[in-house]
Amino acid sequence: MTAQAGSIIPTSNDDRRQLRQRIRAERRALSPAERRVRSRAICAAIRKLPVFRRARRIGLFLAFDGEPDLSPLIDAASRNGQWVYAPVISETKMRFTRVGGDSMRANLFGILEPALGSEIDPRRLDLVLTPLVAFDDRGTRLGVGRGYYDRCFGFLRHREAWHRPKLLGVAYELQRVAHLERQPWDIPLWGAVTEAGFYPFKATEGQ
Repeated sequence: MTAQAGSIIPTSNDDRRQLRQRIRAERRALSPAERRVRSRAICAAIRKLPVFRRARRIGLFLAFDGEPDLSPLIDAASRNGQWVYAPVISETKMRFTRVGGDSMRANLFGILEPALGSEIDPRRLDLVLTPLVAFDDRGTRLGVGRGYYDRCFGFLRHREAWHRPKLLGVAYELQRVAHLERQPWDIPLWGAVTEAGFYPFKATEGQ
């Protein structure tokens, strides 16, 4: 990808908080029509990826706060015989439960999650479509600051090579920045997809 990334980002907690606020506001400012167009482009790009087509167990997020809508991928995966799981969170923990039917409920943050369904060990997921606030070209991810994904997939920090699951960041192009200071607890992304296409990171090589 050759799209222009944003400027270098300061690294203090206050700066990270301001960056989160700015990008989330820009994301929410997209019109519903623009969000639909960009979400469709993102879903189309994901469906073309071999890593998506090969995956049998896929984790994905349900859109909230202006995030890309990945619901078309649930239908596509179902037609392909793939199983889809979505996050279910408590105050401190995140787990993944299979998506099926219309049994959804809002969690403590107002995000929809499966009300029923079988739970899966995150180590058994092949691919996780991962939400984020910002990402850079090294695969560093900035989330909302609650640490759910870093804790859930902390076991990946101890692996010498990427096996599974592969964490694929999903965002709009406006969420791409030039540089984020990686923190010791950060789990790097395997790749990222925006409406501009697929960004492979170093961990993607040979995968």
